[in-house]
Amino acid sequence: MMLIDFNTVIAQIINFLILFILLWRFLYKPILQTIKKRQAMIDERWENAEVAQEKAQREATLYRQQQKELQQQQEAIMIQAHQEVEQERQKLLIQARCEVEQMETKWKDALAQEKNNFLLALRQQVLGETNRIVRLALRDLANADLEEQIVTIFCQRLQQTDKLQWQEIAQSLSNYNQPIVISSSFEMPFTSRQKVRETLNLVLQNAGFMPPKDGVSNENLFKFTTLPALICGVQVNLAGYEIAWNLDDYLQILEERLSATFK
Repeated sequence: MMLIDFNTVIAQIINFLILFILLWRFLYKPILQTIKKRQAMIDERWENAEVAQEKAQREATLYRQQQKELQQQQEAIMIQAHQEVEQERQKLLIQARCEVEQMETKWKDALAQEKNNFLLALRQQVLGETNRIVRLALRDLANADLEEQIVTIFCQRLQQTDKLQWQEIAQSLSNYNQPIVISSSFEMPFTSRQKVRETLNLVLQNAGFMPPKDGVSNENLFKFTTLPALICGVQVNLAGYEIAWNLDDYLQILEERLSATFK
């Protein structure tokens, strides 16, 4: 039978306790502290990682939001740029169209003006030549019979003049001390002068004209002159009034009608 040596057992227990204390003090406890420090460090790094991850996620979200906003801004800028380009294109088209229309209008106006100037020059030339030819023809056709007929027509014109006008003329002549001038395009013979003188005396007397006592005598009341500018005609000046008959009036009518025809 094996005997137990209590001293040895106690010594072993004491050695174990001493070993345990030594291990706890110098090995296990530092290891635990190291583990705790490592754990704390890991926890801290984990927390930092989570914070960094959250920050990264926030930054990523912000980046995506900014990128989306930037893309939207780019699209808006592109749309605006397209609109501005289109507006500018339309503006340039309208401006070009207006310039073309203005040029066309100016060209048409210039063409119309040139046409009018040409027609006006042509009309004036035709009218002038027609008037000149007619005047030359009338001068060539003038003879004694024609001149006598002109005097007869002129006397009829004097008799056909309104009585109220003759009364106004008679009133003006009552204070007029100058002779009455009768002008003709030809040298009027004595018989024609006498006929005109008698006709004027008759119409003036019928209008109540009495020559002033201190004025010219009845014989010198009329003065006959030649006026080549008249075209086969006679005119009389009575104190500012004028009564005439000549072919120039008919030439003017012809000129007006020719002018109307050319328009």
